[in-house]
Amino acid sequence: MQQFDLYPQAWAVYITLGLALLFMLDLKLRHTGFKRRVGILILIAVGAFTPHTVSNADSLAPLILTMLFDAEINGLSAIIQGLATLLIIWGIAYSSVLALRHLISAKTKNTVEKESIKNID
Repeated sequence: MQQFDLYPQAWAVYITLGLALLFMLDLKLRHTGFKRRVGILILIAVGAFTPHTVSNADSLAPLILTMLFDAEINGLSAIIQGLATLLIIWGIAYSSVLALRHLISAKTKNTVEKESIKNID
């Protein structure tokens, strides 16, 4: 299989449109809780943007698509392997975002406490 000429441009358009979709979905979910909102957004981002090598080719495609196409050849094991990969990546990304939020909120809380103690003195 030969790679087509506009492969990098196709990925650029795909990523741009995917980010636009995530932004619009974030606007729709702005009234939900932070953990649920981040969980949904990361789930969609992981499903859409996790690359995987296409069978019998040198190009990459989203894992969710290659998983479904490989299921025709390999059966249910391709779907289970793909879902396990997506679940692991989602867990790592979700945990990282929650840890980063905790770190930022702890740092700002510490700064506010130091300023309030300084104002008391």
